[in-house]
Amino acid sequence: MGPESFYGLYISWCLLHKINPIPDTEFRVAMRRRRIDVHHSGLAMTGPAAADYILATRPDTD
Repeated sequence: MGPESFYGLYISWCLLHKINPIPDTEFRVAMRRRRIDVHHSGLAMTGPAAADYILATRPDTD
């Protein structure tokens, strides 16, 4: 999962929890403070926010 996916997942999580997301740059700083490398985390998407993000970013298949 790359940096854009991390932030997209965070945005989906915020929307589901009715929380105003912080800007991308602040998000990346917060992740660095927690020692999470958004380029090589080894983490995977799961749960409702992941489903929301995946559906929101998939290309239309009309």
